[in-house]
Amino acid sequence: MKQYETIPLDARRAENVHYATDNRIRALAQAMWRMKTGKTRDDWLALGKDHPDNLIPEARDWVRAAVAASILEPPRDTEMDATYRAMVAARGTR
Repeated sequence: MKQYETIPLDARRAENVHYATDNRIRALAQAMWRMKTGKTRDDWLALGKDHPDNLIPEARDWVRAAVAASILEPPRDTEMDATYRAMVAARGTR
């Protein structure tokens, strides 16, 4: 088993962790809220993204910490992925 507590913390790895671009945050927030309340996914969705009880800020902080500690991988840069795919497609047409 990997000894995560001995890996140096790197906060730069977590710079792109945001609930709008990293679905792990919403998944974690929803799971925490549902375990805490016993309610459904639809109940959680009805709260909305700005409701103080939706646990999104807490989940974001935990995911950021896990990424900085190298427990989770940083989120993929989907804009860069799209740029790369376009570049590859352009090369294929030559």
